[in-house]
Amino acid sequence: MPLVCSIKKDFGDFALSADFSAEDEKTALLGASGSGKSMTLKCIAGIVKPDSGHIEVNGKVLFDSASRINLVPQKRHVGFLFQDYALFPNMTTLKNISLGVPKAEKANRDKIARQLISSFQLDGLENRFPSQLSGGQRQRCALARILAGNPEILMLDEPFSALDAFLRWQLEQELGVMLESFKKPVLYVSHNRDEVYRLCEKIVIMDRGVSGKPEKKWELFENPVTRSAAILTGCKNISPIRIESGKVEAISWGLVFRPSSIPRNAAFLGIRANYILPAAKAENPANYVFFDYEIIREIEDTFVCILLIKPAGVEAKEPIRWEIRKTDRPALETQPRKCCVLRSHMMLLADSNEEQSDEASEVRWKNVF
Repeated sequence: MPLVCSIKKDFGDFALSADFSAEDEKTALLGASGSGKSMTLKCIAGIVKPDSGHIEVNGKVLFDSASRINLVPQKRHVGFLFQDYALFPNMTTLKNISLGVPKAEKANRDKIARQLISSFQLDGLENRFPSQLSGGQRQRCALARILAGNPEILMLDEPFSALDAFLRWQLEQELGVMLESFKKPVLYVSHNRDEVYRLCEKIVIMDRGVSGKPEKKWELFENPVTRSAAILTGCKNISPIRIESGKVEAISWGLVFRPSSIPRNAAFLGIRANYILPAAKAENPANYVFFDYEIIREIEDTFVCILLIKPAGVEAKEPIRWEIRKTDRPALETQPRKCCVLRSHMMLLADSNEEQSDEASEVRWKNVF
């Protein structure tokens, strides 16, 4: 396995427990702010020393508490792109990139740096300082400097966090092309689910310092296991549940369902806002769950109407968010106030990564409703 990371670090008010591996592919660490994503990268890079565990890249042990191995950052051959790119402001593009060339290649340093300048489309900018470069040019310069050292793994810590939406999109396209040519492990830290989905093949959910297992992105988005995974993949409706006599009550909404099976660690029920449909659109009623609804509030968004609804005649603690296309909204006025959700799109969720089990992972692929 190209990357193995199994570490623990106690900060007093926060505990990190990262346990995952990665192939020669792009793997995202996806989680809310403060979930331990950046700290995990710093431990792999040697900036922060874990309390215990093991870190290995391509068969080379970078850290092992049992064997008292803790290589300094310079000997780990890890490429780390910081959020601010960490370019030296008093050095030109050429000098910044040259710094990344290993000492063993000192005689060819200038040649290697100029080849990278050409590869990263920085021609003509050799003598400019970072303050004279655009955001995209600074990012390319930082990546060129990292790749000059031929790292065994590339790690990127929220490289677009300080940029506006339009510039983020432009730089994301450039970065995507660059990453395709890097045939080694890539760890990409972000809390932006759409960005992660476009750039990475696998995703590790970080929840309150604990890592989940790497999962293929389409499987994770289709069937998240935990509440945090569902939130991070865009689920807007999540209710705690009460289980009794084979029935599941969504406490927040006052709805009761009878699934065919219930994972032992199930603690929440999730319904995606865009998976709710008018009852008239149910092609095979047996595959859907129906309920009458009342509209509490309506919010016009850019391309959809957001309806905050509750089951009719029920005292709901929280509304259910329903996102419907603007073109479909007028038809609701001529239809009964009844909506439906495809049974296979209803999700039973564990509370956290720590509560995952083989049983929960197995059951979630089934149509439990």
